[in-house]
Amino acid sequence: MIKMTQQVSGFSGEAVRDVTGALVWGAQPLEQPEVLRENTLVNLHKNLNKRVIQALTDSFRERCNAQAAIIATFPDRLLKAAKDFPPGQEMDPDDIGVPALEKGETYFINERKVLRDIRDILQRSGGAKVHGTEVFSELKRLDELFKSLVTFFQEIRWLILINDGAVPPSKEGIYASGAEFMASLKDR
Repeated sequence: MIKMTQQVSGFSGEAVRDVTGALVWGAQPLEQPEVLRENTLVNLHKNLNKRVIQALTDSFRERCNAQAAIIATFPDRLLKAAKDFPPGQEMDPDDIGVPALEKGETYFINERKVLRDIRDILQRSGGAKVHGTEVFSELKRLDELFKSLVTFFQEIRWLILINDGAVPPSKEGIYASGAEFMASLKDR
């Protein structure tokens, strides 16, 4: 008989960093469509090209679908692990989770600004009447997904900060002087 044990994944700063990195990595397009590499959007009013709009629409859709697959798993698991974390212990003792969340939040805020700029260019160059509604629908879908990730990162970050702020500092490891620290090493 084979006995299988399943290890429950716990919450840690490393897990936060890894999940945040996966979400950022998954949101980045693997390849920029050729028609979009030429900075076509800046001169879109001159180059009303259906191929450019279709490439843009497809890019938004692909990014959103790829990100949705990652989001379907990681955030809920991480949030549950954070909420089930044993009280009285630091969640991010090495201070790697909170900075990763801040970087991820900044990334998605900046991506939302880029999407807003693209939306403005599309609106100024004719809007849905000229470009169709599909590109705006996919852009909005991607923007909403990125907005939800910013909210998720903020929620996890605050859970960590509130928890770690409530944990009393340990007396062990705090030294008044270098000599006191060196003396503690001799005692070990």
